[in-house]
Amino acid sequence: MTDSEKPTSSALPTDLGFALMLETACEDFENLRDVIAGGIKIEASESEDRAVSFRRRRASARTQMALAKSFVSHVARARRICEMGADSLGLDRLDRTRFLKATEKVVGVRDVNEHGFEPGARSKPSVHSQEGGNVDETSLVVHGPDQILMGPLTCAQFMMTLTACESLRAMRLPLEKSLHR
Repeated sequence: MTDSEKPTSSALPTDLGFALMLETACEDFENLRDVIAGGIKIEASESEDRAVSFRRRRASARTQMALAKSFVSHVARARRICEMGADSLGLDRLDRTRFLKATEKVVGVRDVNEHGFEPGARSKPSVHSQEGGNVDETSLVVHGPDQILMGPLTCAQFMMTLTACESLRAMRLPLEKSLHR
């Protein structure tokens, strides 16, 4: 195989990968809030088949759960990149520390959702008491667009931390430019 026939790497640089994970998490969260608030509507038509009708009535709640799990998963990936690739990110030290602190609980929620029901799993669902209810990591409790709970997480609190970190917000713009060339 000649050099011109060898596959080229299409891997994103670490900073763009981190920005992509953050942007995807933020968009999932914003879409989740819009579904909850009614800005995005998921409407189900009735069916003669009771099972189909039941599934369709659950579509909005299932979509909310899928968005919440995607949010958690992308935040956990961003956190891992932030831990392992700190030198490649160019983040302000204080913003990096805030981000890692704000995302500590995300890892446990992600692990339970990913592995919690496997035989011999170390991460098992457990009930967490929060203002607004008791909830485990595999559940989603919604008391409105600003109070979305998963296990020990209050998703809106994480988003407020992200918004407060200037260097994290600044990463979204270069990502947008690089993906739309």
